[in-house]
Amino acid sequence: MDCKVTIQIFSGGFLKEIISYEEVEQKLNSILPYLPVHKVIMGWSPDKTLYEKTAAFLAKRNINFYLWFPVFSETGALTELEPLVDYKGEHIRGREEQREENFSFCCPNNLLNIEKILAIFERNFASIPFTGVFLDKIRYPSFANGLEPGNGFNNVFSCFCPHCLEYYKKENFNVDQLKEIHINQTASPLGITGYHSNGNYTFEAPIVSDFFKLKAGIINKSLSHICRCFREKSLGIGFDVFTPFLSTFVGQDLIALSGLCDFIKPMMYRATNAPAGMPFELEAMLRETNADEIKRSSFGKLLNLDLNKKPFDLSFTVKELQDLCASSACPVYAGVEINRKKNIAEVFPGYIEESVMAFTKTGIAGFALSWNLLDAPEENIVKAAGIIKK
Repeated sequence: MDCKVTIQIFSGGFLKEIISYEEVEQKLNSILPYLPVHKVIMGWSPDKTLYEKTAAFLAKRNINFYLWFPVFSETGALTELEPLVDYKGEHIRGREEQREENFSFCCPNNLLNIEKILAIFERNFASIPFTGVFLDKIRYPSFANGLEPGNGFNNVFSCFCPHCLEYYKKENFNVDQLKEIHINQTASPLGITGYHSNGNYTFEAPIVSDFFKLKAGIINKSLSHICRCFREKSLGIGFDVFTPFLSTFVGQDLIALSGLCDFIKPMMYRATNAPAGMPFELEAMLRETNADEIKRSSFGKLLNLDLNKKPFDLSFTVKELQDLCASSACPVYAGVEINRKKNIAEVFPGYIEESVMAFTKTGIAGFALSWNLLDAPEENIVKAAGIIKK
């Protein structure tokens, strides 16, 4: 398959650097002879020396260098941001799993938040010769973001800060009606009655559909502003997004977003038992919407999705990619995990072969080998390279 290959390298969180340039150089030197890399995405620890040396290394080889930059989460580690507010008026906390990544989201509808986030880029990264930015966490939290049972539901049904309440009022959105459905939820999950590809659902209660459309509109509006600022710097732009059937619940209209960037990378993580992993996020959704076995089964039938397949249902995933590629305004890079983490991402060559072979037939422009090259065993990289270059 003649396709473009992007690789991702996680350099650590804003407060904890975990890699050295020597590690990056050694890994790149080991893979570039047999993997046709078009872009390297790296972030997000603010280590200027690391990026400057890597930029020089890649420039000599005509490889694009993108900063991996989280937007509405993680940035609160470097500046004070206004958090999301749940329907009770309480601030929403992140997962707080580790120092590198705590999934603590700010309100994307707050212009001051956006200006502070852009200022982080200016202070820490603007002087580095990146060819582009790869924007992550361009969403609201998901059902998996709760610290305790029920919290994930509150995370998804946010935000109710003063800025958002004013916005809802201007849009003639009935917040009280939504709260009634929130408090008295009976249909599970969410009263969904149909799925029509690319994250488009129908719901028993139109107010639920209206709410998710408003959230997607906020994300799109805020990202339009952010992207204009990066375009003025002549930087390319890529987006890290949820797989289509989960994107609705985090405020991502993938087709609208594809019109703002140069490439979009849906995280088709079929073997990841962690945030953004398809099985992990789906289980969180079903748990947080109180789906019993009967409702789980009906939801699977509604999506034509086998909930019991391990790794995640391949035929469903292929259909998701096909539909996205057919509608996207920009090239689609399928995100495939090649790193291996015990109990989190049990990824082996057979899984990579199955995914990559199937995804090549969907219309994608290439692959984004994720989510951290430095954690990828050589056998995984060799397998991916062998299939992609065929």
